[in-house]
Amino acid sequence: MKNDLLDEIFKNYKVFIDTCSLLSEFCEIDNFFYQIIPLISKYKNKLIIPLKVFEELEKHTKNPKLAEKSRKVLDVLRTVSDYIEIRGEKNDTFADNLFQTVFTKFRLQYNLALITQDKNLSLDVLNLNNTNSVKSHYKIKVFKFDRNGQFIEFNKNGNVSYNSNGYKKNSNANQKSNVYDKNKAAKNNRCLRLCSKVTSLKDDRIYITEIPSENMEVRTRNGTIMLQRKISSGGEGTIYETNTKYVAKIYKKELVTLRKIKKIKLIISQKFECQGICFPIDELTNKYGEFVGYLMPRASGVELQKSLFIKPLFLKRFPNWKKIDTVNLSLTILEKIKYLHDRNIIMGDINPANILVVSPHEVYFVDTDSYQIEDYPCPVGTVNYTAPEIQRKHFNDFLRTKGNENFAIATLLFMIMLPGKPPYAQQGGEDPISNILNMNFSYPLGESSNKKTPEGPWRFIWSHLTYKIKQAFYETFNKGGLYSQENKRLGVDKWIALFSIYSYLLKKNKLQATDPASGELFPTSFKNFVDEEGKVHKREFSRIVDTRICERCQKEFNITEKMYRSYQAKGENLPTICPVCSIYETRKCETCGQMFNITKGEYEYFIKHNLKIPKNCQICRKQKKSISRTTIGSTSTKKNGCFITTATCAEYGKPDNCYELTMFRKFRDEWLSKQPDGLKLIEEYYRTAPTIVDLINKQNNKEDIYRLINDKFLVACLHFIEKCEYEKCKRLYIEMMEYLYHEKEKWSN
Repeated sequence: MKNDLLDEIFKNYKVFIDTCSLLSEFCEIDNFFYQIIPLISKYKNKLIIPLKVFEELEKHTKNPKLAEKSRKVLDVLRTVSDYIEIRGEKNDTFADNLFQTVFTKFRLQYNLALITQDKNLSLDVLNLNNTNSVKSHYKIKVFKFDRNGQFIEFNKNGNVSYNSNGYKKNSNANQKSNVYDKNKAAKNNRCLRLCSKVTSLKDDRIYITEIPSENMEVRTRNGTIMLQRKISSGGEGTIYETNTKYVAKIYKKELVTLRKIKKIKLIISQKFECQGICFPIDELTNKYGEFVGYLMPRASGVELQKSLFIKPLFLKRFPNWKKIDTVNLSLTILEKIKYLHDRNIIMGDINPANILVVSPHEVYFVDTDSYQIEDYPCPVGTVNYTAPEIQRKHFNDFLRTKGNENFAIATLLFMIMLPGKPPYAQQGGEDPISNILNMNFSYPLGESSNKKTPEGPWRFIWSHLTYKIKQAFYETFNKGGLYSQENKRLGVDKWIALFSIYSYLLKKNKLQATDPASGELFPTSFKNFVDEEGKVHKREFSRIVDTRICERCQKEFNITEKMYRSYQAKGENLPTICPVCSIYETRKCETCGQMFNITKGEYEYFIKHNLKIPKNCQICRKQKKSISRTTIGSTSTKKNGCFITTATCAEYGKPDNCYELTMFRKFRDEWLSKQPDGLKLIEEYYRTAPTIVDLINKQNNKEDIYRLINDKFLVACLHFIEKCEYEKCKRLYIEMMEYLYHEKEKWSN
């Protein structure tokens, strides 16, 4: 989707969007916002979404057919909240009526644009242009997404509309051919096919009488040029300067084949135009008329492999780069890959040696003759960028899929973000191919980790990535992840959306506000975190030197370098019991009279949080807490506030004994409380939740906040509980609390 049409409407119109377009199967919501975010920033013109649209989306989360799409749309809208403007009141009528009312009211003040799939609404809104009683020089336009996902203008007469690529779409059945506008599209180009079978054309060698070299002439289709100084040479041939602005690639004599010649001719016939992708533009022959190579644009810059992926060279080549530069570099590379994928071209061998970098915004792709085009395969590959399902295959014998390519794209992005480190590098790992086949990813997401993250700065760099980026990598590279299978991997559009948001957060210093190191290429510590009081704290790090099994709970625990040195200094043996199970003190319960233990982990927690050492055993404490929680949770009007789940359900008019609250309490009492860190999480929640609820209730948009909590967190948590995926529920709960802690500071001001 090009920006020509979008640029026009965001420059000149107030833009609204309807529920049906957001939920349309033809709307890729991530990609759409990637397209409009730069335009919104450029023209200071936010996308306007009525509050009623949000309410309709929330209602659809209960519809089995629309629930998944609705949740995704709501999640994206919250992520890009800085780029949208919410208008309207809670008691507004249906969105369709609202659009007509608003457009009638403001059509004398602004150019107005509506994005909707609803034909009747489109016609009603467009008819406002023809109102005879009140004339206006302002215009109203309507747009929609067509079946190909293109953003087009709706035309009530059914004649011609412009889409985002600059073509005129002809909907008149009597006119069979598409009419091109004044843009660059070449009329005679046919669309490249995405094939599944390799060409039957044999890859036999063609006899060549003579291979030209320096100071020799070669022929193009339009004349003769001179080969000059040799620039470089590789496995396939040699690159020469010429007496033109282009350079020449001359193949080795034994590597000229019929299949290669036909493929180069096909590429040249397409007349591709993308700055930085060095496609062949003309074939070259020797004085005997035999094919020997091709002419192509000249590339600049240094190899990605020999600059960013080697730290000393990285710092030498680009001494002033920050994290935002690597993020923008990723976006520049993704844009070029998108250009290829939009034309059914698969790179095949995504090799950092074939990507040359000048700046974050200027990159060159070379060796483009190896790309997979139609039924001509890419005959080469690089192990680290080869998907598990095609490892150890002969690349010349099959055609790659976009799913195969998406693995390589994810790997390239990972190695740019963690400069030069492959995603499956790990402590105690096997050879690269085996690591990829095993898909045993070593970087953590929440508490999920195999604890084999490589030594060095990598865990720090990983810590400072945004959660969405980490999640995308984790679900792609981890076996069984959401995006780990060939047909489910994130495509280039999704990565562009994620990295666009990342770039925005860095540009606006939103990440650096919590931790300045988030803007650095090589941070030396874990990312800071914000506590419930809005204070920023540093995370301590100590290298893991050993992993043991606790004799009591049979769970793994780590021996850190700090612990090792401490025991060594005291002359004591290393512990065989984990810190959670180690006994600090034995006491007698004041309620039941039974003896109970205070572990070291518990003691340290109580001291750190200025809490009294408990005088009752864990069973009696849990019983008292259960009574207290029921009392507090049953009323949302007590002075000390109430709990977030109860308050949210109350906002939706649900009673204290509703299904949702019953399931959450069951999860808390029967599973979470029995986890090693469960009691700690529960206690933190019940200490901080009432304060958060009190703050929410003081906000003018408290209904929106509770709606966000419900849709983004509680609905998904309930879904995980129902599927017995308790660890995922716990992880999402922690994410919710981190989000609320972050928002708490804003609400307090």
